[in-house]
Amino acid sequence: MIGATGNVGRPLVAGLVARGARPRILTRDPARARLAPGAEAVIGDLDTPGRADTLLAGADAAFVVTAGPDAPAHDRTIAAAVARYGVRRVVKVTSVAALPPVHDSYGAAHAAAEAAYLATGAHCTFLRPAAFMSNTLQWHWSVTGRSTVFQPFGDLPQAVVDPADIAEAALRVLDAPELGGRAYTVTGPEPLTPRQRTHRLAAALGRALTFVDAPPEQAHRAMTATGLPPAYVDGLLASQSDPDPARGGLPLPTVRNLTGRPPRTFTNWLAAHVHEFR
Repeated sequence: MIGATGNVGRPLVAGLVARGARPRILTRDPARARLAPGAEAVIGDLDTPGRADTLLAGADAAFVVTAGPDAPAHDRTIAAAVARYGVRRVVKVTSVAALPPVHDSYGAAHAAAEAAYLATGAHCTFLRPAAFMSNTLQWHWSVTGRSTVFQPFGDLPQAVVDPADIAEAALRVLDAPELGGRAYTVTGPEPLTPRQRTHRLAAALGRALTFVDAPPEQAHRAMTATGLPPAYVDGLLASQSDPDPARGGLPLPTVRNLTGRPPRTFTNWLAAHVHEFR
């Protein structure tokens, strides 16, 4: 498993271990990762030579989440190891930005990753989620320090999805291979704009928050100031500004169809995480 200690990977690992599986997990720091009992740690990262081979040799299936500007190189490394060791099944989390026709470099990178895994000959399933509810945690610094949310495209709705629902969808596909071999767009139950999410967060906190619809140029400067490459930020902002409802703005029954229950609401997610904004 690659990305096993993140918002999607951690509940997926717990689900696999509960079913008696022994997932092999790539992690830089097993102690900090707090792996579920029964999981096996492979220490390192995808920039460490040979780590993808150690992780995938003898594996029947691979679950992969990659992110950030290094994701294209990492996906090429993983796909090469999948082909080398004949891994039979791959479940890869990509993005709604990969839906054809692709309009920006961020979506193109995800589409290229999907193509790389398909070229291995493995039975590939792609989960293309809308924006994660957990992205709201990026507002922590301004909510706690300034009671303000700064976000571009403040009135563009997205059916944001709980990462735990993506994990359950992945677990279902891993349990039932007949559900795989295709791409699923994964959404939450309702389209919400960043402005609306801010209002709900304010209600959960019991205090007023100000929403600022930040100009994209300002968001670009803020993200590049953290060290992100400008070209990567260009593609990410272009993806976030896409108004096509098919790219996460339209709620779909995918979670219900795969798991048998409705997707968690943003209000549910806030109830579990509002303490992180205090």
